[in-house]
Amino acid sequence: MRILLTTHRFAGDNAGGTEILANDVARALKARGLHVSWLAAGDPPPSHQRTADEYLSLPAVFTDEYPVRWRVQEAEQARRVEQLLATRSPVDLVHVLHFSRTGLKFLDAPSLHGVPVVATLTDYTAVCPDHQLVVRSTGTQCTATAASRDCLGCLEAPWEAVGDVAGWRARNVAWLNERVRALWTQTPYQATELAKAGVDLGKVVRDRACYGLPSAWAPLATGGPVGQYLLFLGRCSPEKGLHLLLDGFRASDTELPLLIATVPDDTAYEERMQSLAAADPRVRWLPRVSRTEVGPVLADARALLVPSQWWENHPLVAHEARALGVPVWSSAVPSMRHLADEPGLHLVQDYRDPAAWTRALDAASRHQAPRVPSLGHRIEEFELFADEIVSVYRKVVAA
Repeated sequence: MRILLTTHRFAGDNAGGTEILANDVARALKARGLHVSWLAAGDPPPSHQRTADEYLSLPAVFTDEYPVRWRVQEAEQARRVEQLLATRSPVDLVHVLHFSRTGLKFLDAPSLHGVPVVATLTDYTAVCPDHQLVVRSTGTQCTATAASRDCLGCLEAPWEAVGDVAGWRARNVAWLNERVRALWTQTPYQATELAKAGVDLGKVVRDRACYGLPSAWAPLATGGPVGQYLLFLGRCSPEKGLHLLLDGFRASDTELPLLIATVPDDTAYEERMQSLAAADPRVRWLPRVSRTEVGPVLADARALLVPSQWWENHPLVAHEARALGVPVWSSAVPSMRHLADEPGLHLVQDYRDPAAWTRALDAASRHQAPRVPSLGHRIEEFELFADEIVSVYRKVVAA
């Protein structure tokens, strides 16, 4: 079976959860004898980091105001995709994980006519042009049913663009309901929110995130002594809440250092956060770490802090930390509440209040409970998840 896997970008050094998930899925599909072509915008990873059989690279040409003028931009990418596919063997199925740099128009290309499509929604892009249901001007949450005119402020788009945004959102919901044969979401809350926008949940295969983990981390999951620092790990953007964590840390009397390791995202925000961090000698900003290097950094932490201000989709860092037995203090955003009973995961209720993070930091600093790693179990869980994906592919293609 030949699979076309598509994301907004490839899994490089700055990969986020979507690209890492796609990378793990590509590796698992290849191990099961499937041929995987990966389509995305931008440069593919170096050869030693590749997991797919083939990488199809598009230019990253969408403007910052996309989906304004989305029909024109997507048509240009669709022509490029058809040129890439026309000289290759036909694919049996397309698996879409993210489309903010490729669009969806390419699915109508002659080479993909009649080819079945499945999708994994790793955020809210299908109903939110800014991906994360966050009102940029205030930092407050939005909803999947917000009027399209409300999207213009986040996009910094003119009033006359409201038709483009409304048309794009309607197209995405219609695509999910009419073209997509099977759908994976990351949390029950995300699935419910998408349903409010009109997405048919009858196609949902699973509403729980499932990630692969590096097997090289096995020696780290030994349930050893508690770590000697607190840790923030993730994208450096306002919705990840690092500013609130730093405010809370300044008011904390903990003697443990706070280590910060980020994936670049919002340059201006990152510069502000680095300036704040430099004012407290207890804060250390780490050089960029690869995914393999993340393991030892996580394993030696007393606790991982996840101060997110948006409706997270089971963040990868929390999954990785719990696999290594590291406790997690996370914002009690609605989409994390299905994990409330998971051992070692502590939800911070007043997560918009720096004082709540001061209390969380103090509690994390005092935490001395024995660690209970679950790396082996989670690796096995992902293998079963990959089997499930292949099974769905075969049923969809056969139908």
